[in-house]
Amino acid sequence: MGSTDGLPPLDPAFEVPDGYVASLFRLAGRVAVVTGGGSGLGAAMAKGLAQAGAAIAVVDINDDGAAQTVATIERQGGRAIAAHCDVTDRTAVDELADRVVAELGSADVLVNSAGMAYRSPAEEFPEDRFDAIVALNLKGTYLPCQAFGRKMLAQGRGSIVNLASIGGFVGYPHASAYVATKGAVVQLTRVLALEWIDRGVRVNAIGPGLCDSPLTRARALESSVTSDFIKARSLRPEPILPRETVGAAIFLASDASARVTGHTLMVDDGYLTA
Repeated sequence: MGSTDGLPPLDPAFEVPDGYVASLFRLAGRVAVVTGGGSGLGAAMAKGLAQAGAAIAVVDINDDGAAQTVATIERQGGRAIAAHCDVTDRTAVDELADRVVAELGSADVLVNSAGMAYRSPAEEFPEDRFDAIVALNLKGTYLPCQAFGRKMLAQGRGSIVNLASIGGFVGYPHASAYVATKGAVVQLTRVLALEWIDRGVRVNAIGPGLCDSPLTRARALESSVTSDFIKARSLRPEPILPRETVGAAIFLASDASARVTGHTLMVDDGYLTA
């Protein structure tokens, strides 16, 4: 590059080319898979990633919800398919990964949003509820990471975004199983990032605070030991809206976060600072 007004030449390594920022957050030509994409945070993230240019595989056992998400994406000019899959079933998840690559051409982004919660004092926590939460929140994150991770490793690129929680970093009552699984998701994210850092695959997580979504509204926003504890420590009274997590998802999915891996990005309205 030549000098400007007598200034010394710029080192290209330190330059920011024209149009650089505009390309950072674009996902055109990429395929994103969103589990739990039929409602709540997963649906919002699927729609947001589509607006950023990605083709979307909306994964859920809620077929009607997945179809609604796909319809919204298509109405907004995007491309999406709905896929029924129990993410706790290894065979089903492996088949899903094969289907996505066969139908959409690749698997560049994975967002693991499928999850559940149950409220109970620890000494009374039902074993069947504990098993279900561990299966969906932890195994249902691990298996898609494995299946789609293999696809990404084979193509030499990819970004995985797991859904953690403020519960991965702090405790709150009557949520022992949920909090335990979200702490595990934080650690899983770190380990996978460490293993795959030299092979083109980044693994990060988003840690939402108390969110207002169809899944959580009836339970998390009504008065209870758990929700009252969380809200009493929140800096603002309004819960986080699903669409307010979309920016974090696009950042972690895109080249804007090319040097970010093993990180949990909190979208908690400052909860952990209190």
